[in-house]
This record gives sequence, C-alpha cells and structure tokens, in this order.
Amino acid sequence: MRNGLEVATARIIGPVIGSLYVAGGLAVLAVVGFGGIGERSVSPLLTAIGLIAMLAGAGVVRWGHHLPRPVFHLMVFLGTGLISAVVYAAPDPASSVALAGIYSFVAVAAFFLFTLPVASAYLGLALAACTGVLLLSGVSTGPVVALAVVMAAIGLVVATLARRASAASLDGLTGLANRRGFDDALEETVRVAVRTGTDLSVALVDIDHFKSINDQHGHAAGDELLRTVADEWLPRVPRVSVLARHGGDEFALLLPAHAGPAALAVVEQLRVACTGVPLSIGVAQHEPGEPTSQLMRRADSALYRAKAAGRARTVLYEDG
Repeated sequence: MRNGLEVATARIIGPVIGSLYVAGGLAVLAVVGFGGIGERSVSPLLTAIGLIAMLAGAGVVRWGHHLPRPVFHLMVFLGTGLISAVVYAAPDPASSVALAGIYSFVAVAAFFLFTLPVASAYLGLALAACTGVLLLSGVSTGPVVALAVVMAAIGLVVATLARRASAASLDGLTGLANRRGFDDALEETVRVAVRTGTDLSVALVDIDHFKSINDQHGHAAGDELLRTVADEWLPRVPRVSVLARHGGDEFALLLPAHAGPAALAVVEQLRVACTGVPLSIGVAQHEPGEPTSQLMRRADSALYRAKAAGRARTVLYEDG
C-alpha cells in the first residue's frame, strides 16, 4: 500500500529525476562546448556522459511512469557515480568545482522523493564522493568545504518543503492519504488503466452509526474508531492499492488491477476482518471512457444500496 508521501510523489518522480539528468547533461556539455582553460584537454568521456545523461533523462521524463520505484533509487546512485566521473575528468580545477555543483541534484532528488533516512544516506554518499574527487582533482580544501555546506543546506531545505507539500495530501488523524491525495492518485491510476487496458476498481467505506458514537461517547471515541479502522486495514490491503480517509467517517480504497468481482472479494474480506466495527461498503469498477467523477458516483450509489439493505455489508455496483 502506498503511503501519503508516495501518493504525493508518484506522478512526478519520473519527471523530477529525468529533468535533473537532462540538466546535469546540459551542464557537462556546456563545459565541453566552451573547452578547458587548464593543462588537460576536454575528455571525450565528458561528451559521452553528457549525451547519455540527456538521453536517459528525456526517456525517464517520457516513460518514467512505467518504471518501478527501485529503478529511481538506482538512478540516484548511478547519478552520483556519473557526477564523480565528470568532475574527475574535468579539464581544470575550476571546471571540476563547477561540475561538482551537479552533486546538489542528488540532494534535491533524494530529499524530495525518498524517506528521510534513505535521503540522508544518499546525501552522505554524495558528500563523500564530492570531497574525495575534488581533492584528487587538485581543488583546495576551502571550496570543497563550502560546496559541502551548500549541498547539506539544499538537502535540508528541500526535505522541509517536500514534507510540507506531502502533508497537504495526508490525513493528520490516521496518517492515510486524504481526499486530495486520493483524488490525485485516482486521476493518475485511471490514466494508466486507460493506456494499458488494465482493470481498476474503487471502494467507498462508511462506519455504520458513527454519528451516534460521537454523540454518546464524544469525538475522542470517534477519532479512536477511525484510527482503529485504518490500523486494521493497512496491513491487509493489496500492496498496489491506495487507502485514504475520504472525509468524516468515510474511507476510500483504490484497487488497481482489480475487476469489480475481485475488488468485491478483497473488501469483503477486509470488512469481515475488522471485527467489532460495522462497515458498509460500495464498490464500482471503472468503465472505458468514464470520468473519475462518474466512477465515484457509482461507488457512492453502491454504498447507499449497502446501507439501504441493512448496513454491515458490501455491494458491487451493477447496472440495473
């Protein structure tokens, strides 16, 4: 199950890393185009790496949504190695320092797209590589330290901004995606489903008699019940799904690669597993050419039927 941060970044991870690769390649080719001013001539290696980075980046921008997340971890790791190669192959110390600025892209990508511990590890790797390669290239200690401080500051600022941005798609009570995060994930998943021809279903979940719980026991009891449902479902939902608090006592579950009957079976198992909490659930399968708003209306209609039939049950929307 994708968490809130993954929901917030799923659509942009490819364009972000791809754009950084393109920008890095352009920076390398700029050094090649203007030539060196020191003792060494411009290495053909710089030209090759610059062109490869640009082509790879353009490909990731265009087709990155097809790539699994581990590929982007590999790209950040390999990017650090490529930057080290171009810094060492630079024609003079001034060019080495200029190209070492590309290490800051590692900090941007890592803290914007990955968890804090993983991003910190990538930053540490980039700082170590930057320091070692620049010293080997004959750059004095002062510029090396200054560049390291700048990279660390960039990482800190990007981490803060990324967490604040992701918080806009998170529900503060349950830690799940909120309605905004769910809607973003739904739009993207529908585009992928239409392009690939795969199935997609949505489930809307209501806690039965939630208002009476709030009225009789207070809002703290209601909040605890919402957290209980989230905690019960999180370990059980399919890995590719998105679970969100859609508002009030309503949850939403996005199930890529699930046709209606398969989604019905999944959520019915989840409903039964959540013992002691009566739930009504409506399920709808995405139809070709259908806008997301209509899909959600059909899921809501199925939810209404579940309540009208006596609550504590799961209903799949079917025409007629």
